[in-house]
Amino acid sequence: MKGKALKIGIPIFLLGGLIWAMMGNYPYAQIGYGPKQPVEYSHKKHAGDFNMDCQYCHTGVTTGKKAGVPSINICMNCHVSVGFKEDMFTPLDKLQPLHDKWDAGESPQWVRIHNMPDHVRFSHAPHVNSLSKPGEPTKEVCKTCHGDVASMEVVEQVESLNMGFCVSCHKEKRETHDTRMNCSTCHY
Repeated sequence: MKGKALKIGIPIFLLGGLIWAMMGNYPYAQIGYGPKQPVEYSHKKHAGDFNMDCQYCHTGVTTGKKAGVPSINICMNCHVSVGFKEDMFTPLDKLQPLHDKWDAGESPQWVRIHNMPDHVRFSHAPHVNSLSKPGEPTKEVCKTCHGDVASMEVVEQVESLNMGFCVSCHKEKRETHDTRMNCSTCHY
């Protein structure tokens, strides 16, 4: 009898743990997580004050799985000339680490903020492309999961990005965006 109870009990326990984890009780749901980055960067200044669109720096957001993080070349498109004088937009001491990386031929090793578990299949491209409106900056779509990044000095995670969050969004968009609601849409 004891062996039979174990054979039934263990799978039920594991299934319960999996459901518990998928509902947001796992380490990926890090609301408030905003790590220090290798180069100080203000999204408020760039995406907010200067109204830069997300895809200027996050070049893969409309074409790939990952949004991508900017290489030093993208930063230096502007900062090779901006910031050499103290009276420009940013004091020299704040830009020095960026210029040091550029001089060394290195890109900053940005610390990832938003992370999904390995068992989740997520691609930015279909989400951004299906929710974008012609002429609208991608930042309006990005707010859905990332919050109002244009108002953040330091980006932090504002949504759990757990299964409940994603399913709610898929249900909400079902009529207008033909979202799928089967397990294999998001899971391998």
